[in-house]
Order: sequence, then C-alpha cells, then structure tokens
Amino acid sequence: MQLKDEQLAMLEIPVAERSRKVTVLPVDMDSPGQRERARLENKYSGLFEQRPECRRLVTYVLNKQLPLYNWFKYKEGFSRELVVRLLREFVLQAGDIVFDPFLGCGTTLLAGREFGIHGVGIDMLPTSVFVAQAKLKEWPDIDLLLRATQKLTSTPFREPVSSLPDVRIINLAFTQRTQRELLFFKEEIEAFEQPVRDFLMLGLLSILEGVSSTSKDGQFLRLVQKVIPPVRDALRAVLAQMIHDLSEIRMFGFPAQTRAKTLVLQGDAREMCLPGKYIGNVAAVITSPPYLNRYDYSRTYALELCLLTVKSHKDMVNVRHSLLRSHVESREHEGKGIDLPVLEEVLRGVRAKPLNNERLPIMIEGYFEDMNLVIRNMSVYLKPGGRVALVVANAQFNGESVPTDLMLCELAEEYGLATESIWVTRYKGNSSQQMAIYGRRPVRETIVFWRKHG
Repeated sequence: MQLKDEQLAMLEIPVAERSRKVTVLPVDMDSPGQRERARLENKYSGLFEQRPECRRLVTYVLNKQLPLYNWFKYKEGFSRELVVRLLREFVLQAGDIVFDPFLGCGTTLLAGREFGIHGVGIDMLPTSVFVAQAKLKEWPDIDLLLRATQKLTSTPFREPVSSLPDVRIINLAFTQRTQRELLFFKEEIEAFEQPVRDFLMLGLLSILEGVSSTSKDGQFLRLVQKVIPPVRDALRAVLAQMIHDLSEIRMFGFPAQTRAKTLVLQGDAREMCLPGKYIGNVAAVITSPPYLNRYDYSRTYALELCLLTVKSHKDMVNVRHSLLRSHVESREHEGKGIDLPVLEEVLRGVRAKPLNNERLPIMIEGYFEDMNLVIRNMSVYLKPGGRVALVVANAQFNGESVPTDLMLCELAEEYGLATESIWVTRYKGNSSQQMAIYGRRPVRETIVFWRKHG
C-alpha cells in the first residue's frame, strides 16, 4: 500500500529548500601526506549536494516541540522531520521495514510507525533502549495513567531501602536529600504494573538533569550552579505534561494509529544480533552512528544509567568499553583490522603531531574497525535495492582532517553498497585552540546515501 496523498504532501520539500548540485574542486594530489584523502575528495566530488535546509533537521531541536518525541532530552538525536523526508526520498511503502542500528531515543521507529512502516532498532546503551521501548508502547487509558500519577506524587516520603551506586558523579550531581527522594520514587514506581511502570519511570529519568547540579555538555556532564526544584514538583510537572501530550495525540490523531510493528533490542550493531527473518528484508536503514568526536555516552548519560542499571563503578566501566569506539577510553581489539589506505594516512599524520591524549590514534583506528562491521551487517539485513541514509560528521585532530563520510563510503563499497549522493548539511568550525595553531578549517556534517546492489 502506497503512502496516502495527504501524507505525501506533508513530506514534500518546498521548492526554495531543494538541493543545489555542486562540484567540489579537485584537491591538490601532490600535497604531502594528503594524497589518499585528496583521492577520496576527488573520487566523490560529483556526488556532493549542498543541503543547508537540513541543518536543523539533523539535530534534536525540532523534536523539542513535538509530543512524545520530546519526552526525553536526547541532544545527539536527529529530528522526526528528517526521518519523514527520508521516507519520502526512499519512497517507502506501508509494510516495509526500516532499521536503525544506533537507536538513540527511537525517532526513526516512531516516525516510521506513523506511516505504517515496521521498525527494528538496537542500541548498546541501556538508557536508549529503555527510553525507545517506553516511547513506542501502546499506552492504556489516559485515566489510568492520571490516577497512577496522582497516587505516586501524593504518596508521603519515606526513607528508601536501596541506594545509588558508588559512582563519583552521583555525589557531585545530587544532594543527599535529592538522592533519597529519587530512590523513594524509584521504589514506589517499581510497585506499579506494566506499562504504567515504564511511563512513570520515563518521567523520573527525564527530570534527572533538572534536579541535579549538572548540564549535558558534549564529552561529559558539566557542573553548574542553578536553582534545583524539589523532585516531587519536577516529577509531577513532567508526568502531567506527558499525559497532556497523550491527550493531544489521541485528539488530533498524531501520530496516526497504524498496524506497524516495532521491535527494540539491546544489541551491538557490530554483531549480527537481529532475528534471522530480517536478513535480506530491510527496505531502508536510517541512522546516525556516534561521531568521531571523543564523546563518551556512558558519561553523558551517567545519571540515567545509575538510576536504571549500573550498580557500581565497574558496571559503568563495562558499559563504557562496550560502546562503539568513538571515545578515548576505547580499547584495542584483536582481529578487527581493515585494509583502508586513507586510514593509515590519517594515523600517520595524527601520530606525527603532539597529542593532548596519546589514545587518540587508538580511538580513530577502532572507530573505523567498528564501523566496518556495522556496515557489513547493514548490507546483510538490506534487501537488494535497499537504501541507507547515514548522518555523520567529519573530524579534525591537531590539524589532521579525517573525512569520515568518504572513508565510510569506501568501506561500504566492499559490501555491495554504492554511494548515490552526499548531502552537506553544514560546516562546523574547529575549536579555538585548533584555530590558533592551524587556522580555521571547517568540518563537514553530511548525510551519505547508499544503495545495495541488486
């Protein structure tokens, strides 16, 4: 069944915002230490399209105003509108399957479900898995959620019997009083039946940053001074807003109720972890892997992890080492090496510079070794002619550019994925410290498009 006319109309891109094909001028092939990167820039130069209208679409900003999509702040995510446009770009039909191997907060699956498109997603971060599963639930009668919220937020405080893990950030982020209040509400929530329990727990997770002395800031949680509301007041407010959102969704039919099925699993995109029925049957992959930017998601979402699953510092370290190797605490792994000449060139350049962290080369090499496995698995799950949209950003370390988008395109070719186009959504500046030494060298953020042969 094709998408309905009114749905297609919603997906249309205004004429003023449509792409402009550009030609990238050839790079000097004789630049010392840059020949492989120059070769890649020239090889793919005819596929670049300037898409400035997508600048905000590849961020979480637009989701902030959308009911359900905004139930948990996930600044690394992309927007519903981006997914909707890509569904149009790929001409997906109701009943097709879309796959997101880096699920985040579930935007790809949520948007697909609106149009009757089945979705499957995986993530290694327990927080992401919980949030996505909760947002994708079929919620019961709103009155039931309202009664549960009233019961929870009116229950008198008692001292909790459990404790938060002995992880340093917990005592820095929360006062002792706040810790006890959070644990009290967690214990009360665990007494509710499903799916009400997950609804209430999602509300509790979503207030953690607000009742802490922290702010999510890229690679870490930054300590800040701010007015911290009582846990009870913050929880009551967010649950009331979530119930209001569900009322609006049901009143106005957004998102549309469809028979599309979704499956969320905690899993590793580097491994073949989906049920066998998905092999060769996925129509499209819409995703964004962690950027090669040193961000450690186990640190960014440490508060949520400690409330949900982490019981000790050792548990937190295990989560950190399980993630895709995009941060400097990544470990080297045997048997994952790849033959990618441009990677060797990048590593030589980085190692020749003074490094502020000696583990940078380990991270860079590990990132592409891991993404090689991810791309292999994407190809296995895709059906012939299946499409991929990958939101990614390039990187720069000590003046050495890393054309992540093009390097991934090279890897994709080895698994029968042809690069169709590369949308440039914006150019990001390097840090002030880097500019002081190496000058301003903008870094691309792009959406790369692949199609599986066949």
